[in-house]
Amino acid sequence: EQHMTKRASQPDDAVVAALARVDLFSDLTTADLQQIAAMCRPERFESGSEIVAQGDTSGRFYLVLEGTADIIVNGAKVGEVGPGGSFGEIAVIDRGPRSASVQATSALQACSVASITLRPLLKEHPEMSYRLLVGVCHLLRRAQGTLVT
Repeated sequence: EQHMTKRASQPDDAVVAALARVDLFSDLTTADLQQIAAMCRPERFESGSEIVAQGDTSGRFYLVLEGTADIIVNGAKVGEVGPGGSFGEIAVIDRGPRSASVQATSALQACSVASITLRPLLKEHPEMSYRLLVGVCHLLRRAQGTLVT
């Protein structure tokens, strides 16, 4: 019930601004970002909680609002994510297996969008889908040019 109220309300400007800084969404218009922000579900995780598990096929994108988490591949920490950081950009589109686990290292607040929520929006808005495709290209180019930081 609370989620329904949240979705129906005006999206948080801070969430819209943070989404605009995510490579996947960098080519979306403000109106596009507001629609995605309106779909965001608030999430809270305690320190030590596993947010996603490597290999899992949960198609959900996470935007970290407060707190920190480690990114773990095959049991080894390869990076961390904090406020404004995100993960699950690929999973939200293809629902393929997660390439890393993410574990909260402090109390963490995030908002998340499920692929089952995002897909209908993309089907209804081909221009948004095209801009998102350009965002995927940004992710690919970054992945080809650098290691995970």
